[in-house]
Amino acid sequence: MLILVGSKVIRVGGSFVKSNGQCNCLVRLFAAQIPSPPVAESQFQNEWDKALPYEKIPGPSRLTLIKDSLPGGKLATLNLGEVLEQYRHQYGNIYKISGGFGTPDTLFVFDPKDFETIYRTEGIWPFRPVLETVEHYRKKVRPDTFYSGGLGVEQGKEWAEFRTTVNPIMMQPKFVKLYIPQIDQFVDEFIIRMRKIRDSNIYELPENFEEEMDRWSLGATCLVALDSRLEIFGELDKNSREYELTAALKRFIYLRSVLDLKPSMWKVFPTADFKEMMRVLDVITDFSFHHVNEAKKRLESKVNTKSEKEQSVFEKLIRINPKTAVIMATDMFTAGVDTTSSAAISVLYNLAKNPDKQEILRNELRKILPEKGSPLTQQNMSNLPYLRASIKESLRVLPVVNGNSRKTGKDLVLKGYRIPKGTLVLLQSLYTQVDEKLYTGGKKFMPERWLKNQESELSKEARKVSPFTFLPFGFGPRMCIGRRLAELEIEVFVSKLVRNFYIEWDQPDLKFKTVGINVPDGKLQFKVKDVEN
Repeated sequence: MLILVGSKVIRVGGSFVKSNGQCNCLVRLFAAQIPSPPVAESQFQNEWDKALPYEKIPGPSRLTLIKDSLPGGKLATLNLGEVLEQYRHQYGNIYKISGGFGTPDTLFVFDPKDFETIYRTEGIWPFRPVLETVEHYRKKVRPDTFYSGGLGVEQGKEWAEFRTTVNPIMMQPKFVKLYIPQIDQFVDEFIIRMRKIRDSNIYELPENFEEEMDRWSLGATCLVALDSRLEIFGELDKNSREYELTAALKRFIYLRSVLDLKPSMWKVFPTADFKEMMRVLDVITDFSFHHVNEAKKRLESKVNTKSEKEQSVFEKLIRINPKTAVIMATDMFTAGVDTTSSAAISVLYNLAKNPDKQEILRNELRKILPEKGSPLTQQNMSNLPYLRASIKESLRVLPVVNGNSRKTGKDLVLKGYRIPKGTLVLLQSLYTQVDEKLYTGGKKFMPERWLKNQESELSKEARKVSPFTFLPFGFGPRMCIGRRLAELEIEVFVSKLVRNFYIEWDQPDLKFKTVGINVPDGKLQFKVKDVEN
């Protein structure tokens, strides 16, 4: 691509970027690190002139898409991920799906070089599509509660202002690590729960273990998002706030896929699903609002003796603005609980399918956890390379999301086609990160490839592969703000489970389906046998 630096244009990779005569500091910083020689800006114009028009990009017509999706059509029984892969085989590494029902066209790209081009030119205020039902709720139904739509709704300057407010709190590892003792204790309780619900003869977990995982993730999230410890395991009182919240989050995942990820008429008239979504969002928001108000009263009733370093993430957010705490809590519930749960399931499954790798990890953990009940601390978690390599490799082999989405920040030329500024693009890294041409044994679980101090061919190869092939938490200014929290929760969870259990899987291979994120498409019948020592 070409990026304008001062009065010059620099080539990056094999794609080209049209300059608008401006250059922000982020672009300058990046371009300064690129050794490519400068080329004339006219060269981009030549590429643009030679490129095929946007209308020539292949892809199914709207009529074809509808026909293929109807009962009996070739896509009728496929999930979203399978549909995208089938169209990739048919049309190649770039194709377009026409919009409908008020939605724009969507461009799908599958080449890491194109990912880099798009990310590097997204600007300081990247545009990422939002859940429009959530946007409607926050801006039209409850504007009194939401002075801002939050990170998942706002764009442009409004998004940047909110991100600037919460970024120093949410993205600082030192603040998130304060929660290690609490999350460690919560996982210990979950381990007790697992021993209680498994079959006492064959040590198999029940078919609904995914629901238990969701509750663990919700409880861990509440520790940070609301400074609240939920009694969430076991049978819940159907009149309790906890029961209402778990039920609402489950419905939210379904309704999100129906109203925001598929064609829907809710913008024309309030469908039954839309009305239920508004009710579900009320439950989630009111839960957050209640706990924020209770915490605010507690903070106001006592003298603050904590230093800034000792204050929790939640306390810091409340002191900025209680409504900011409500927004962040609801965002963590609606965007973080199911993704963290699915990520943890991915790690457990890969370790269960690879007992030799699981034992390597267990031996690493024995060094810092001499007893099965030993606690995790900031100190003993500082050096766990195989744990982190295992989590990273699991997210590569079985990712939580298929990729990321953006609107192009500039006119681009990708794969010989003109891509106008403002085009909605889905960057499908699900396929590139297991590509055998990029990763030896691309679909195999081999954590060793991520061990930085190793000189194996695997690790050397991983260091050479473009990082844009695999970005589990996104890239740039709109990188996932809950990354630090999610990583911590998964690290503590996996560490304690592997130290306590031999995790086994003797069922047919577990499948995953795409419902906005990738979730298990089957029963989670893990076997967990107690480690002797």
